[in-house]
Amino acid sequence: MDVEERRSEMVIDAHIHYDERIFPADRMMAAMNRHGIDRAALIPTMVDPFHLRGKPVEVANRLLRASLLRGGGLGKFLYETTVDSRGNFVLLGKKYKIYQQPDNSQVAGVLERYPDRFYGWIFVNPRVGDPMAEIERWKEHPGMIGVKAHPFWHRYPVSALDRVAAWCRDNGYPLLIHLGSRQGTGDYRYLAENFPGLKVVFAHAGIPFFRELWAYIRDREGLYVDLSSPYLDQELVREAVSFLGPDKCLYGTDGPYGSQAPGEDYDYGWIKGWIEALSLSPSEREAVFSGNFLKVAKTGG
Repeated sequence: MDVEERRSEMVIDAHIHYDERIFPADRMMAAMNRHGIDRAALIPTMVDPFHLRGKPVEVANRLLRASLLRGGGLGKFLYETTVDSRGNFVLLGKKYKIYQQPDNSQVAGVLERYPDRFYGWIFVNPRVGDPMAEIERWKEHPGMIGVKAHPFWHRYPVSALDRVAAWCRDNGYPLLIHLGSRQGTGDYRYLAENFPGLKVVFAHAGIPFFRELWAYIRDREGLYVDLSSPYLDQELVREAVSFLGPDKCLYGTDGPYGSQAPGEDYDYGWIKGWIEALSLSPSEREAVFSGNFLKVAKTGG
């Protein structure tokens, strides 16, 4: 497969955070152009800036991934320890403040400036204020295509999203969700069973459950995973696509939190290369890179 054949497909990054302190829009678009990314769906940043780079981080991610894939308590314990009781993300002993109310206006501003390159997810937290008021504020803003929720970092049960889920289902918007591992924060069955017809995208290949979640969603309509984040590696992405099929998987990056040091731009070639290495037909590859996103997202098209 040559470069020209690869560029015949549209490529959409379904999951990237916007933090102008790390990766402002002009540099983001330059990196997208270098790696053949047509559009990206932005999520407001929810944490103080941090970078994932170096052997200790790679080893920690590998240990967490392997522990979660083996099942049992160790992996989930390690996963939960990445957030402390004060609401900080903890990485190798360093703490970074998690924002309880992500700022959707930052993403809205980028959509206004570059409507042909970006979409936006409306980020809500039912523990802070009224999530429906946040949705009402931004739902008509051009380019907003779905709602993002993070029960893990924001520490609430999936059931706290009842009103959000009902609205998304009734209005055709997908819900992108990052699960925790505890009973309430990690109930991946709840939305599908209580809100039939709701489109749900489980972030980061369904972390922290991975195979357990894949088995649940494989034969259920409207349930997907994205393939974003340093939580994953090439083999896990291969396994997810093989088990679920390409029609259940969305390309994403979780940038700007990749393997770059301060001052470096996100490397879009990283996860994209993993997908290009899979034994997929052109139509299957197209589904992962953009087709599934366009089917799920409320793009207006």
